[in-house]
Amino acid sequence: MGAVATDPTAAAPELDERKAAVLLAVVRAYVRVGEPVGSRSVVDEAGLSVSSATVRNEMAALEEAGYISHPHTSAGRIPTDKGYRFFVDALRGQTSADPDVSAEQVALLDDLLAGATDLEDLLHKATTALSRLTRFAGLVAAPRLDRSRLKHIELVQLAPATILAVAIADTGRVTKRMVELAEPLAEVDVQRARHAINAAATGLRGHDAPDAISGLSAGAPSELTELIERVAEAVRSGVADPDTRSRGLFVGGTSALAAEGQFARLEQVKRVYETLEEQVVVLQVLQDALADADPGVRIGAELPLRELEACAIVASSYDAPSESAGQIGVLGPSRMDYRATLGAVRAVADTLERAIAGMTGTGPSRTADRLRATNLSAPDEQR
Repeated sequence: MGAVATDPTAAAPELDERKAAVLLAVVRAYVRVGEPVGSRSVVDEAGLSVSSATVRNEMAALEEAGYISHPHTSAGRIPTDKGYRFFVDALRGQTSADPDVSAEQVALLDDLLAGATDLEDLLHKATTALSRLTRFAGLVAAPRLDRSRLKHIELVQLAPATILAVAIADTGRVTKRMVELAEPLAEVDVQRARHAINAAATGLRGHDAPDAISGLSAGAPSELTELIERVAEAVRSGVADPDTRSRGLFVGGTSALAAEGQFARLEQVKRVYETLEEQVVVLQVLQDALADADPGVRIGAELPLRELEACAIVASSYDAPSESAGQIGVLGPSRMDYRATLGAVRAVADTLERAIAGMTGTGPSRTADRLRATNLSAPDEQR
């Protein structure tokens, strides 16, 4: 996983070494105590060998430049979005930007994700892991199906003219579509079609598979033509269409956002909860956070939604088979420990990659095992 890509000196050339030290001290102290920070606290936090009066002058300059603000009820200062951004960017210049993740935490992560029964369960558990480590809402976007490869297509005859098409990607994701035929079809013909479809589409990327399946109909027996075309349509809508990824967003730990000290006002929490119900919107916000850097951070006004102006998102990508990638992240208040949160998100991303590799790559696919256990693959084995 890479580091945050923005250069703090390029973003804020007007800050000399002492102003930068004062600003970073304000951010650290405010994140820790949640109260406006005074000049004496800054002197102690930064270890500066200057007077409080000198620090007050520096804080006044930082306020004028928009890095900190001065709540009217207090003599102290709090960071603005611009101040948080400087802090996050400054992490890049540190030799150890990521906090250590203890062996105990790594073991807990491995144990939590190892208990998953399939990819969806794994991604749900990843949101729980993110929330437990950060006390924020965990967000996990599943790998895009259209970039993954088809591992198997199963056709289950539920009625003479009703077929359930089950497409299994090499990422472990499973999509299902009902296929209604105009005329009943014999079970043996369904299995003939399934065999031909798998021979043509297995191993293809999701966006290439529908055309390969549809191309079979030209040379297929007339009784199989309709089923083949309908399966091609089902794969196109369930796997090849990029918009289907909007249904692959998992959110967990939202109750943590209502904890005391997370947000200043109740209406802020309400707006965040309402936004989290909009999967497509949240998915886009998560992906946008990774547009410039991985891991990526978006703070307050950098987020595209006014409803999230009191929030920040820390996001990272994780690798899956077939060069497919998903995204994970946390949504919390802009007053968060960015250093610890970046470390936690990276740790979960790494653990998730290992778990997916064990489930779909280096180890046997648990999804395939379950399908075999329910005899969905029995016709193949009987040929």
